[in-house]
Amino acid sequence: MALGPDEENRLAELAERTRAEDPHFALGLGAGEPRPPAEYRKRRRSGLRIALSLVGFALAVFLFATGAPGGGFLAALGAVLALAAVGDGFADPSD
Repeated sequence: MALGPDEENRLAELAERTRAEDPHFALGLGAGEPRPPAEYRKRRRSGLRIALSLVGFALAVFLFATGAPGGGFLAALGAVLALAAVGDGFADPSD
């Protein structure tokens, strides 16, 4: 099934836009070698945020275990923040 002139033009525009926006990915397509698009090559630097939230959670659990006032609330808050930080580290890169 052949493409019409309209589809050919759209395909050429898409190819040109891809070459302009992500040449590394376009070269891989042209060479037949799979290369990840730019969205997947970006590294998230959330390791420090995850480490800090886990330390905060451990401190909140320690305060809860020692019977400090408000320790239960701090432990629950620390758990929520730690899960949010860890979940953000695994977020979809296309977002």
